[in-house]
Amino acid sequence: MATLHHSLRQLPKPFWVLIGATFVNRFGLFVVPFLTLFITRNGNSTAQAGYALAAYSVGGLAAAWLGGWLADRLGRNATMAVSALGGAMCMMALSQTVDWRSLSVLAFFTGAIHEAGHPASAALLQDMVAAEHRVLAFAVQRFTINLAWSLGPATAGLLAEHSSFFWLFVVDAATSAFFGVVAWFFLPRGRCTEASRAGWGHAWSSIRQNKPFLALFFACMCTAWIFRQTNTTFPLHFESQLLPLDWCGYVLALNGVMICLFEVPLANLMRHLPVHGVLAAGYILMGFSFLVFLSSGHLMAFVLMMVLFTLGEMTAFSRQQAYAASLAPDDMRGRYVGFLSFAWCVGNTGSSALGMTLFDHHPGILWTINACLGLLAAALIMSSHHKEVA
Repeated sequence: MATLHHSLRQLPKPFWVLIGATFVNRFGLFVVPFLTLFITRNGNSTAQAGYALAAYSVGGLAAAWLGGWLADRLGRNATMAVSALGGAMCMMALSQTVDWRSLSVLAFFTGAIHEAGHPASAALLQDMVAAEHRVLAFAVQRFTINLAWSLGPATAGLLAEHSSFFWLFVVDAATSAFFGVVAWFFLPRGRCTEASRAGWGHAWSSIRQNKPFLALFFACMCTAWIFRQTNTTFPLHFESQLLPLDWCGYVLALNGVMICLFEVPLANLMRHLPVHGVLAAGYILMGFSFLVFLSSGHLMAFVLMMVLFTLGEMTAFSRQQAYAASLAPDDMRGRYVGFLSFAWCVGNTGSSALGMTLFDHHPGILWTINACLGLLAAALIMSSHHKEVA
């Protein structure tokens, strides 16, 4: 414990400012887990809701390109501030929209603006924290995010069940605005790259030769599909079993509670294991967790699925961020993070559009596809032969 306490004290003060603002922002992430229900309850079909969610993910593609470049060229804090404040305004506009076509257009711009700050946030953490402390820093960040996640969805579920969906948008926008203000005034600019080397051409030249990073890219595309299902078909399947909506929030919150309690000890327990094997095991467990739905729709089946999924997430993601950081050149961190975000955007887009349609007609096939994608992600990461990273 003394060693851990000493290591935590080595993390710089701006890092803790980022962590505090991140907690507030992630606690207020009320809309995404219940956006599917918001759209369908406004008279749109499940497939139409899927198109709107896919539009949000397509907007994330633009965000990855724009956010990665801005983070390297203009600075981390300015990129995060503009993204958060602009995202708050988009979120309020989204709350006043009913038709799925208008929702899709607004969802695209919301995704493009709101997600543009993520590459800058990850790059700033790498700038501020020395390489030997990054695994701990990423663990603290994940602890913070998931502590907020353990509280946020449960609160959002209560609001959705007993009040109005409108208040989900209000809280989401307010916490985003708070994060934007903190980023602008209290966080450092971070590393910047000179204009002649800040373009995507230089980054792509590096990325296409980085085979371990490309393997991770395609593995993340598969896991993004799987992960997206927890925010789309999971609540729809929960509702289709005639279970109370507030309990859906509690089951989703179980993910954050488990991560807060067990991820750091689990990561410490597995720290000497090969990183590729750890990532592969986690990906497989995440995908296979959905197979529980093939046998039961009882409340305990949802709990069991979430426990298995979270075990897989803790196994893989506690190492994945530090592994990805080790593969990026120092002067291209924002663009590398942005490019990896493309994988998540592509996976999220396909998962939203195709996954929702599959759920409408053949949910069993969807759960099986999730398992197959977990296996594919594991195979991709095991094909990489990069030097192991702690």
